[in-house]
Amino acid sequence: MDIERYKTIEGTIEDKINIERSIFITTLRGIEDEYEAKNFISEMNKKYADATHNCPAYRLIGKQGIIEFSSDVGEPSGTAGVPMLNSLRKAELLNVAVVVTRYFGGVKLGIRGLIDAYSQSVERAIEKAQSLKSILVKRKAFKQKLKIDFVSYGKKMQQLSYKGVTILDISYSEEYAFVEVICNKPLDFPEIVESEIIYIADI
Repeated sequence: MDIERYKTIEGTIEDKINIERSIFITTLRGIEDEYEAKNFISEMNKKYADATHNCPAYRLIGKQGIIEFSSDVGEPSGTAGVPMLNSLRKAELLNVAVVVTRYFGGVKLGIRGLIDAYSQSVERAIEKAQSLKSILVKRKAFKQKLKIDFVSYGKKMQQLSYKGVTILDISYSEEYAFVEVICNKPLDFPEIVESEIIYIADI
């Protein structure tokens, strides 16, 4: 799956809502991979260790396509994780993880009530992110590293300037310059020794 652009969350967003005496605390965070997502979920489990439930969901870009995960964590099957995931889908968010923490208030919400509560909790957090201008669009770019000998260094740097690339870093050995660049389209230069797809803010 080739994703050119996607919407994500910058930083961490928190929101709290009281539904039928149960308190729902939603924490929404931008993440880069599954490792970050799992660390975030673990962090929320520790932070709210005394909660009745800490239900997670995330959507992110993997090597083979979009990776999705959700869990009900003790709530009736399908009443927490999937509604949360659907809220992320509806907002078309990627590289985002969310945990909804519930402190039970003594009133059972029922299946439909739980679905609505977890959906609403995530939707409110997304709306808060929008109001705080914490939703940003990222676009695909290419990060490449070139190994250039000093004989052709001046000419090659001029070519890079014509291409309109962004130079991230230049380092030197006795015989070569190593130039890291970001470009919208991959360069087809013989000096390229590394190349990867990255996503940068679409300003």
